[in-house]
Amino acid sequence: MNILLFLLAVMASQESPSFPQPEFTMKCYPEIVMPGDMLYVIIVAKNPFAESIFISEVYSYSNIRYYLEDSGNQQPLRSDKDLLSPTRKTVDALLPLNFVEIKPGDSHIYHIQGINVTPLADLRQPFWRQHLMNLACGDEKFLIHCTLECRVTKSEKVTASEAVPFPFEIPIVIKMRPEKEMALIRKWSETLTAFLWSKEFQKYGVYGHPRDMPKNIVIKDEKFSHWYFVRFGNLYPDNSSVPETWQGWKELEESLTPSTMRDEIRLTRILIQYCDTKDNAVLKELKDWFDGMNEVQRTVMARSVRDMGSCADREKLRPSFRKIYQGIREYDVVPIPESAKQFLRDIGLIE
Repeated sequence: MNILLFLLAVMASQESPSFPQPEFTMKCYPEIVMPGDMLYVIIVAKNPFAESIFISEVYSYSNIRYYLEDSGNQQPLRSDKDLLSPTRKTVDALLPLNFVEIKPGDSHIYHIQGINVTPLADLRQPFWRQHLMNLACGDEKFLIHCTLECRVTKSEKVTASEAVPFPFEIPIVIKMRPEKEMALIRKWSETLTAFLWSKEFQKYGVYGHPRDMPKNIVIKDEKFSHWYFVRFGNLYPDNSSVPETWQGWKELEESLTPSTMRDEIRLTRILIQYCDTKDNAVLKELKDWFDGMNEVQRTVMARSVRDMGSCADREKLRPSFRKIYQGIREYDVVPIPESAKQFLRDIGLIE
């Protein structure tokens, strides 16, 4: 798979934005994806002015929307929260609005995300059914539309009354996976679709609560949920199809075409393998892989490892995740909110 880094820098307002609006740029990787792949996104805010500006932090994805466009038709790209437990309530309105200072000439990583193209739950929708038929005849070009809304102020003591929208457009190409892999993805989609209509989903959602998460990964004769090792929002493979051991994940990994879908499965395999074996060779494999990885993908993946290592329901696995994260800590360049630093120090992820 030809996966070349590309950068399309789109100014969100004018070429010379009016104070205090920042300049936003968006980086995506890769530019060519296949069904099931992960598209990695970084949005950076730069202060082009001679004095500091302040922008609101991102606490959730509610203020960032993604759409995929084909010849004028737009298909929403599912956000992570769409598959949360139906019993959970949004807390966006209750979160405090904090502002980050960007000093003159400085830049700030405002948002990162991994996006499934296509979302597994949407594979059987008319939009994707039609395009999967088209892909059988050749590659297709799309536009990724992204709109973020953030509040911008001249002082952290002054709260902006309204969020300012900043739009982006990024071109991508989608090509077909080998048919054997497409058959596997369709099987995962059918199983997931059946689960989404089940009473279990209506009660708990895909992820469930810690007490009722599926325990389907074997580590030293004890079972853990695969959600401890998989990026939040990534449903490849679906709940019922995950291998139980790191050897099973490695077999799945090696059966796939080089792609970001395989990369996500490789990362999961490495996390499970080290937790099970404590083999330092696994840590070296991870470090060597990250050393040669594309910067955008590496940034998103490193942050994902931090998130998985910091979750409160992983106490038994935390020593292993601490070692894993320390090996790639240098690549986690996404700013840590002040409110989270003490907790990360307490659990030993940062100093």
